[in-house]
Order: sequence, then structure tokens, then C-alpha cells
Amino acid sequence: MVPVPEPDLTKLREIFITRRHQSGLTFDQLAELSGIGRQTLLNISSAKYNGDLRTWLRLSKAFNVSLDELLADVWP
Repeated sequence: MVPVPEPDLTKLREIFITRRHQSGLTFDQLAELSGIGRQTLLNISSAKYNGDLRTWLRLSKAFNVSLDELLADVWP
């Protein structure tokens, strides 16, 4: 049996920053679109918080990409 690799959660900050810049959304716009609090988004951006599954599902909808596409870079 092949072990499942651990995700590299340190990449979440980079993924978030890249997608937000690509989208052209401000923190306020992204908060409104995703339903995630502005402070939570700022905390993800500064790596103070990684978010949970619900957070990333909402972000994938806001960025109009699948969750798999959004989080692909966390897997080695």
C-alpha cells in the first residue's frame, strides 16, 4: 500500500495571494463575494490562519475554480 502524502499547508498563503491578485478583487470585494470575513481573509493572506474546508470551498466558488484546481499546489 502506498502512503498518502501530506499536503504542504505552507503553500496556502501563496495560493490565496496569487488567486486574489489574478482575480483583481479587493479584500472587501472578496469578503462580500465569498461570505468570508475580511479579517479572516487578511489572516489567510498573512499565514496567521489556514482556513478550513468550508473556507476553501467558498474561495474556490469566489475565484470560479474547482477546489481541486485551487489547492493542487499543496500536494507534492
